[in-house]
Amino acid sequence: MLLGIGNDIVSIKRIKAVYHKYGKRFEERIYTNQEQKLVWERGSPCFKTLSNRWAAKEAFVKALGIGFNKGISWRDISIINNSNGQPYLVLSGNAKKYLQSILPLNTSYYLHVSISDEEEVVNSIVVIEVRDVTHKN
Repeated sequence: MLLGIGNDIVSIKRIKAVYHKYGKRFEERIYTNQEQKLVWERGSPCFKTLSNRWAAKEAFVKALGIGFNKGISWRDISIINNSNGQPYLVLSGNAKKYLQSILPLNTSYYLHVSISDEEEVVNSIVVIEVRDVTHKN
């Protein structure tokens, strides 16, 4: 069952401007330690990576239907890449608690994220899927 779908598009130029204005404060407020490490591995910093993580986090809270409310912070949402480079979402703190609180009884959630980028823009889509939990006797 589909619980929510969210989409966000962001200008890389906009994220770059915010980064130049606020620097490390911006990075530490929005991105997890693992994301920050990736940003610096890919560039000095990599603005495309900063932008695609931003877009995926925005898409996630849109899929929840509440935005950054209910105590959810940017750093509660982390976008990691698996060994094949595919991004996936890892939730912690209030983001995880809130999502678990809205799940129907006897279900669990699965998060799907897609990130696309071009020279000037990044787009991300997040789908929150809910599946019945199977009970083994």
